[in-house]
Amino acid sequence: MSGFIRFLQTLDYMRIVLGICILVDGYPLIFFFRETLKLAPGSTAFTAAALAGGLVLMVPFTLFRRLYRPNVTMFWMGVGFILLSIFYMYVYMGDPGFKDYTKDMIYYAYVFIFLFLLINIPNDIARVFIPVVILFTLVSNLGLVYSLATNPTWVIGQRATITLGDSDDGSGNPHAFARNAFMGVVACVIWALRPQTGLLFRLISLFSGVLSLAILILTQTRSGILALLIALAFFMFYNVRPAQVRMAVRGIFRPIPIITIILGIVGIVIFFQRFSDTYGILYSYVLAFAERNLENIYALLGLKAKGVAYKATLDASAANRSVSANFLSNVLVGHIYMLILGFGYKYLYLDIPIVEALTNLGVLGFVLFAGVNGMTFYHVQKIMRTNPNPMSTFLAYFYMLIFVMLFTNGRPYEIAFWFPLALMIRFMGVEHLFPAYLSDHPPVKESEQFVVVPNAQSA
Repeated sequence: MSGFIRFLQTLDYMRIVLGICILVDGYPLIFFFRETLKLAPGSTAFTAAALAGGLVLMVPFTLFRRLYRPNVTMFWMGVGFILLSIFYMYVYMGDPGFKDYTKDMIYYAYVFIFLFLLINIPNDIARVFIPVVILFTLVSNLGLVYSLATNPTWVIGQRATITLGDSDDGSGNPHAFARNAFMGVVACVIWALRPQTGLLFRLISLFSGVLSLAILILTQTRSGILALLIALAFFMFYNVRPAQVRMAVRGIFRPIPIITIILGIVGIVIFFQRFSDTYGILYSYVLAFAERNLENIYALLGLKAKGVAYKATLDASAANRSVSANFLSNVLVGHIYMLILGFGYKYLYLDIPIVEALTNLGVLGFVLFAGVNGMTFYHVQKIMRTNPNPMSTFLAYFYMLIFVMLFTNGRPYEIAFWFPLALMIRFMGVEHLFPAYLSDHPPVKESEQFVVVPNAQSA
């Protein structure tokens, strides 16, 4: 009977985590149902309803009866920033043509409800969190693959995304799919490396992880790829010791590893000879990605590319950030006093969220927004060093994408920031409050400690 009750409890926790996934990473599936399956093309009401459905799935049976402690300092900083944004929206509007009061208030309400529900959710969801994320990202990736395969306007070389509305030029939001892919890679690596993971789920993790990595590359999002490289660097720094590197190098020069490497190289060569189109596709993606980034570097340095007659130019996103940097420079030189209160809510879209928090919401907005992210980064380093449990480890590495986005794309008020940050507020810095059975390194019980008994003969 106890086993059946635990099974039902596990299903309940999986329901809650599914709701969290819809809020944090639901756009790929929403776009799939909305645009690919044509349930509600271009409908923002469908998106809002789907997110509301995620909130409903998150409601625990212990709602209002049991609250769990978040990171209190981060909590008040986050709530303070959102309240400040709402205050500025009604009192100090920077955009005179702004009309989306209702839309923004709905999304702010979603953030508050999400954060409140997280405080009601038990820490025990940690034991099912990673498997649900892996399955959710896998389904989302397969939905994207189906959409690309059935879209006659999509061709190899375009960014992997689902076309929005009636546009036939491949327009969409590749960053949403890059986030899903990034989450998939992180979750799959954590679960595949975990000793307790069974063989079947390990194989599913490997398959899903490889697919997520391929999708991340196909989206051609610099922020996603950069975040993955940073996450990999932190993983190597905290988990790989020099002695392990030396042991691995010595192990390579043994007969079986050498034979395996040779067979692997031969297999790769044969594969690309048999499927030459695959090599061409990979080569074109790498070349296009390199050219696009080199073009931005040339433009920033004022150099020429593709011949003497062609002057390199920045792409749209890089050009916008360059303009934003110039705007901040001009403000610091001639109008620095304006940064005390800022220029007003959504005064200027800078595409650098951490800077926009300062220029639009002033010093207080910057302190609150930067404070939440600074404290999160501090706890991330501790978690990466100790790996207390799979869920906390996942959130730590997932934050690398949010960290990169602080300097590369988006606005500080967007739910793309605040849904993940709400997760960090709820679970970062409170790992010591989790039950011991959720930890990968549970503390030794007093009864399990060794006691040295003096030798009776020596007494």
